[in-house]
Amino acid sequence: MASSTNPGLAGVNAFTRPLSPADVEDCVVVENAFPEQERCSKEKFVYRLTKCPELCLGLFIRTEEGSSVLIGHVIATRSSSNRVTDGSMEMPHDWQSLADDEVVMVNGEVIGSEPKGGSVAVHSLAITPAYQGKGVGRSLMNAYIEYIKSGAVHAERIVIIAHDHLIRFYESVGFENRGPSACQFGGGGWFDLVCIIRGQI
Repeated sequence: MASSTNPGLAGVNAFTRPLSPADVEDCVVVENAFPEQERCSKEKFVYRLTKCPELCLGLFIRTEEGSSVLIGHVIATRSSSNRVTDGSMEMPHDWQSLADDEVVMVNGEVIGSEPKGGSVAVHSLAITPAYQGKGVGRSLMNAYIEYIKSGAVHAERIVIIAHDHLIRFYESVGFENRGPSACQFGGGGWFDLVCIIRGQI
């Protein structure tokens, strides 16, 4: 992501890269941008960045000293559903002992990431407070959509849930509002949004 294309990043050396388990602690800090009941836990970060790091993209700035600081992230898993489900927001309790392609089902619902799912289920688009309100989130989501479209990972669609005040934002970067979501994560009140990558649903 070029700093010159985003005024909110003017004068800084910004770049994106896929995240890894080594970034968990920094992701926990960035996630504090959300209300407590909507934050991803450290344990879920470990799970998601271990099982599907290729779906998780970080936005970093490089300091004058040469170190990198995470200022935003997109965290996602795979799903066969064309909506974000409560199950996809969870993680299997024994995930460390599962085979890479193993799917966990509880009461008929897939729990956590579904390795062969055609949907990328985004669970977090977060920007640290110092960079909020400057178009940085829009730039990061645009970069993420282009990253998925580039074929870096195979996906038919990107799905996300959002509160009503963010619907217009997501529509502006290519998502379609599919109406109220059945997902009850964090107390519910969400809307389903879908960005088609290839084909249609």
